[in-house]
Amino acid sequence: MKKLFLVSILFVLTFKATSQVPFSMNGGEPVIVYALPKTELCIQVEIERTTQQPGMFYRYSGRYLATNKVITEEKTSYRLKSILVLPRAIPDPARTFSFSGGGNLSNVHISLTPNGILCGVNVPVETPVETSKATILPFKENKPEALLPLGEEYMMAGSEAKLAEGAAKQIYRIRESRLSLLTADIDKLPSDGDSFKSMLEGMNTLESKLTELFTGKTTIESQTQTLYLTPTSEVANDVLFRLSALKGLVTADDLSGVPYYISIKPTENKNNNGEKKPSPLKNGIFYILPASTLVTIGDGVNTFLSEQLDIPQFGITIPLSESLLKQPATKVLIDRQTGRLLRVE
Repeated sequence: MKKLFLVSILFVLTFKATSQVPFSMNGGEPVIVYALPKTELCIQVEIERTTQQPGMFYRYSGRYLATNKVITEEKTSYRLKSILVLPRAIPDPARTFSFSGGGNLSNVHISLTPNGILCGVNVPVETPVETSKATILPFKENKPEALLPLGEEYMMAGSEAKLAEGAAKQIYRIRESRLSLLTADIDKLPSDGDSFKSMLEGMNTLESKLTELFTGKTTIESQTQTLYLTPTSEVANDVLFRLSALKGLVTADDLSGVPYYISIKPTENKNNNGEKKPSPLKNGIFYILPASTLVTIGDGVNTFLSEQLDIPQFGITIPLSESLLKQPATKVLIDRQTGRLLRVE
């Protein structure tokens, strides 16, 4: 039993990798399966919603506040605020390979990310920085505020016109009190600057809320939604999403919105040069020479985003020389995002 236990320990020490990697057995030798990355585009679309609500006394704004610049009906509109594209590496099933660590390669340690993407040979695995997914929070529902308290004379009147008159008189009293405070035309001034500032802010807030009962209220909110796209070929002016001024972000097939187009154009599509790709599960260590790719998003007239990215699925796969792996303590670092060979030490 002790012999079996010692043999098991030696087996684990001989073939351990620098991360938890999937492996299988092939003729008594461990075979590590890894994948090269492909890029998934995380497209964060920030939408701004503007909501206009009329005040309950908007009909009396001209009579009591001498203004006609008021909101008379509820209205909601949306507009595009910004677009951000974040590339994220995911395993490419079409570029999945195996590595057998037998013979002269028994001391080669394959380094993989937690999702099985190759990031090097004989190098420690660093914790990957994942692209954060934007949490989609619903816009807040605008609830009408309760009527601010008025004096008994106005609250007992039961007439909307009388209530509006009371609110207007409060606005004028606040303005008179603020003017007296600013001109020091009062018997007792605040004891310090903070108290003075607090009194002014309280007056301004109360006046603003009372004034909104006549002129209406405008609320501006922002929301970020994330779209995911994994390009497999060149794209020219495909509809990515649509934006409706009344409903916000809608799907690409909803004709109620204005279309926004995406173009993905490799500046040098290396996969189109006729080179044969290595077949999946072929033994060896491979890396990628990614293709520089231009990603643009616009509405057909204006361009809102134009960014150059290295996308591995448009690049070519290159085998790493086995002679490098046979050299003791050779370190190979591969970019986990693009599959590019960074350096050999």
